[in-house]
Amino acid sequence: MRAQLDSILPTEIEDETRLLDLGLEDVDLSDLEAEHLEIGGCRLTRSKLAGSDLEKLILVDSELLHCDVANARWSDAAVTRVAIVSSRMTGFAGPGMSLQHTTVRDSLLDYASFRFAKFQKVELSDCRLQNADFVSADLSGAVFRQCDLSGAEFSQVKAAGALFVDCTWDGAKGLSFLAGATVAASSPIDTLTFATAVTTAAGITLTHPDEVE
Repeated sequence: MRAQLDSILPTEIEDETRLLDLGLEDVDLSDLEAEHLEIGGCRLTRSKLAGSDLEKLILVDSELLHCDVANARWSDAAVTRVAIVSSRMTGFAGPGMSLQHTTVRDSLLDYASFRFAKFQKVELSDCRLQNADFVSADLSGAVFRQCDLSGAEFSQVKAAGALFVDCTWDGAKGLSFLAGATVAASSPIDTLTFATAVTTAAGITLTHPDEVE
């Protein structure tokens, strides 16, 4: 990213528009619709992309700081070397998207959907992902640190090599598909919660001997 960024946004953004080396603050791009839009070397601060529909978006070497991306749909997007910080992504949908060398920190992603997405060298930390949908995603290159995954769905994921550290798992589903992942928890309670969810998913009942006839 260039040290000096321009702040002039094109008057019209349409298919195949290229937004390069821009520093944008408080810009409202809500409900923007475009295909093959390219955003490269940009820093977006307190900007709105809520409800945007950006099919096959290319987002590279950029930062999104305190942005609103709620209910956006970025299908088949390519996100590379991107940092997303303290942003709202509730209801975000990124089916089939590819994320590489990307960090997401201190952000809200409740009900976000990453079906068939691919994570390569991606780290999510201190994020809330309640009821997020990872069905059929490739999480083998993902790290989740101190994330709230309550109610999240992991059915059919690929997870060999994925790392989960001090995450919350209440009501998470499809955990039996996390084969090959590493789950680390500082709290015994969190470890028990995860173990209980896995055994429940496998159809195993955990109980006390006194409750067995």
